[in-house]
Amino acid sequence: MELSVVWQKVLSELYLDKTVDQEIKNEFLPFTNLYKKNSKEFIIEAKSTLALSFLNQISGQIKTFLSSYINGDFELLFFSTKNLPKIDHEAQNDLNFIKSGQLFENFVIGKSNRQAFIAAKYFSESVDNSVFNPLFIYGDSGLGKTHLLESITNFIKDKSTNNKVLYLKADEFTSQVVSILNSGDADIEKFKNDILKNDVFIIDDVHFLTKRDKTNEFLFYIINNFLENGKKLAFSSDKNPESLNGFERRMITRFNSGLSVCVETLDPQTAEDILKLRIGEFKLKRSVEPAAIKFLANNFGGDARKLKSLVNRLELLVMSNPVDSTITLDEVVVFFKDIPSSNLGKLNVKRIKEIIGDKFGVSVKAIDGKARTTAIKDARHVAMFFVKILLNHTSTQIGSEFGGRDHSTVLSAISKIEKNIYEDKKFKKLIDSWKNEIMN
Repeated sequence: MELSVVWQKVLSELYLDKTVDQEIKNEFLPFTNLYKKNSKEFIIEAKSTLALSFLNQISGQIKTFLSSYINGDFELLFFSTKNLPKIDHEAQNDLNFIKSGQLFENFVIGKSNRQAFIAAKYFSESVDNSVFNPLFIYGDSGLGKTHLLESITNFIKDKSTNNKVLYLKADEFTSQVVSILNSGDADIEKFKNDILKNDVFIIDDVHFLTKRDKTNEFLFYIINNFLENGKKLAFSSDKNPESLNGFERRMITRFNSGLSVCVETLDPQTAEDILKLRIGEFKLKRSVEPAAIKFLANNFGGDARKLKSLVNRLELLVMSNPVDSTITLDEVVVFFKDIPSSNLGKLNVKRIKEIIGDKFGVSVKAIDGKARTTAIKDARHVAMFFVKILLNHTSTQIGSEFGGRDHSTVLSAISKIEKNIYEDKKFKKLIDSWKNEIMN
């Protein structure tokens, strides 16, 4: 993570901080920069001495947020652009002082990722032996591979005084190799030695290195050196080693020589647990009822990145409706209706008819037919109601979907259900229960 990215993340947190004055957010924060003086001192640049005086007022908040990304103790130095000391821009690329905030302690373990978590944790705790070397974690995007690799990095940095670890994303490694190839032999050797002096070398998203011949020559040399000297390697990829097209066979063999472990698509319970954790971390001003959390996790929780975006949208919901009450399932259904969902695509008219028909002991064919026994008629009306509120179909659409009925018949049926919900608490409770079952 580049220092500029760290600063943008800190700025985002400052903008959300209610204790920071709005004038500071509007007038001064947008025109700031963060630079590294050394591993213990960081410079914040502001456009004027007036801006500095305001930024000094929130130096505590800045340092608190920045400490989430920087290892160890550090000091902040504030300078105006006019008085800014000379910045060593090459030194800004030394990013080993940056921590990700991703730890084993805040990794949510579930059926989909338990094996990968156990392997990563053991790998971190046993740097001095060759178990699981190299460790190769694979799976789709957003399932926690980066979290595990960054957890390994932070664990070794925090717990091991004798072992050095280097974590690079594949694109960072590539850009460094491309840059060094234009240098002399001495610089190339220095680059190799700077990597080889580490005890653990980690590359995230190694699949991005396919078909990069020069980069892979460097990588193969490094992998061989590490393995021959009993040093440890860890990689992540979107595919297992055997499915990585674009690497030489000798590289695939090296990837396969340790342990390959898959991170699978989030199961519903793990997605729900992650969402609860993210909501807690975000400190929403309104609580969220369990049924709403379950609905979001089941219908939008394919991966951790999506879950994080859900919390951002919940914050928008709170801003849009800042009342002192719990966020309900009904609110969430309405507020998220425009968001594409992996699971809501499975919810259709036929599925609603099947679920409601089962509740009343009648078939889908009977619901669509002409019979008007009490059970069939009630099932038909309730199913129409759910198609309206959950799928947002028009009365004309619903009529055609329920045996070609007139739209006025549909309106009358839905109105009857709404009236019963309003007048009968037991009926309302039953409808809410069925809605939860349909949605989840």
